[in-house]
Amino acid sequence: MLNLFSMMGNYEERKVDRFENDLFTVDTALVTDREQPYETAIAHKDFNGGEWIVLGWRSTKEEAQKFHDEMVAYYTCHGETVQKIEDVCEHVMYTREERK
Repeated sequence: MLNLFSMMGNYEERKVDRFENDLFTVDTALVTDREQPYETAIAHKDFNGGEWIVLGWRSTKEEAQKFHDEMVAYYTCHGETVQKIEDVCEHVMYTREERK
């Protein structure tokens, strides 16, 4: 079982998938602090100062890959127009910020 210290420096082993473009990054990886061990998060330039927002968790690697692909497809289509993103971990709804 992974613990916090065994997770440090082994992102490539834990990574399920990662998508990056000029507007956002969606990352899905194995984590140790949840009952559902696969976490998907987004870092979007227009939300939360570009910091990570947790989109959800899944129980299996296969479910995590499917959710990752769904989030990439959604934000690829709607990334310029989406107005809110909910962080399911922090229970915070982030609204679009003005670009500087």
